[in-house]
Amino acid sequence: MTTKTARPVRRSRDRKAQILAAALECFHRSGYHATGMEDIAGAVGITAGGLYRHFRGKQELLSRVMLDGLDLLATALEEADGLDELLGAIARFTLDHRSLPVLLDRETRNLGDEARTRVLRHHAAHAGTIATAIRDLRPELDEDQALLLAWCALGVLVSPSYHSRDLPRPRFEDVLRHQASAVCRSRVLPTVVSEEAPQRPGTGLAHVSRREALLAAAIPLFKARGFQVVSMEDIGAAAGIAGPSIYNHFTSKTEILAAALNRESEVLRFSLARDLSESRTPAEALRRVLRTYSSLCGTRISAMPLMVGELVHLSAEQRQGAYQSQLGFVAECVGLLRTCRPELDEDEGRVMVGSVLSMVLMLYRLPSAVRRLATPDVVAALAMDSLGIGDRN
Repeated sequence: MTTKTARPVRRSRDRKAQILAAALECFHRSGYHATGMEDIAGAVGITAGGLYRHFRGKQELLSRVMLDGLDLLATALEEADGLDELLGAIARFTLDHRSLPVLLDRETRNLGDEARTRVLRHHAAHAGTIATAIRDLRPELDEDQALLLAWCALGVLVSPSYHSRDLPRPRFEDVLRHQASAVCRSRVLPTVVSEEAPQRPGTGLAHVSRREALLAAAIPLFKARGFQVVSMEDIGAAAGIAGPSIYNHFTSKTEILAAALNRESEVLRFSLARDLSESRTPAEALRRVLRTYSSLCGTRISAMPLMVGELVHLSAEQRQGAYQSQLGFVAECVGLLRTCRPELDEDEGRVMVGSVLSMVLMLYRLPSAVRRLATPDVVAALAMDSLGIGDRN
């Protein structure tokens, strides 16, 4: 009689992969601070105790999710030859790992010092690889100019992480690659218009209204440190308002966040109406709208970046209002784009507009030497080239 021997199963490796995949989705859906180890364990179908047999804690899981993903991207870039292959590799990677870029954007600040340094080095290395390929084709560019175009291209290529719109896969890759390539090959040459020192954070005139002072103080804190970490006392201290008098103006941080996003939406609506009324052609209108969007996002008290990472902290009704406002803005831009390029269908137009809006938001997180080249006029011109209508405005 023979004994049937079971085929060996690499349970530990498979389990770790399942845990990391579940952690990525949980962090993406709910945010790092709102996700517990029990949430990740439940998604895998094990107990929290079983989770700790594989990982020491939540921060280790976050760092492994991020660094493993960035290592995969680095490998893909090493195998690419030339600018177009690099751009195609990043487009494929983003569509294969659609949750990762927004997680990197939103949660890198929650890593330990060593892991955070490694993630930032990865980002810089990827941008540097693209910039080198750009300079190989365009030796007239200096290092900072090439880096700006590289970061613009990255903003386009990671854009699917920030929305749920879709296209057939081959077409999706083509659209992203062509948009990024158009940016890299744009004849817009960014230059420093002025050497004047930028205004230091915290300078400028204070609000008379305490409510407005609290909003102006809260937005930079939320962007720098994250909604969950910032306390009402932190906001009050930054605004120069001490004690329980803060609650005379806002009952909670959530109310502050909702008010900031609502105000930003109203500013965007007004600016859109103004830009449309002052334009003679759809291309001119779209350029104006993109310039205004770039200018708004670049201000210290802009709440636009909070749309990416902090909406999960609002109620369902508040989230829906913010989404509807953003969708309305995108729809106007898509309408202008498709008037200029009637061969595009609705889905293609939405993907392309989403790409340039992602590009704009990416630029305002750059090192100062590169960011000073990203004036609203330059950003709008690069965005128009990315959309394929740069010669029509």
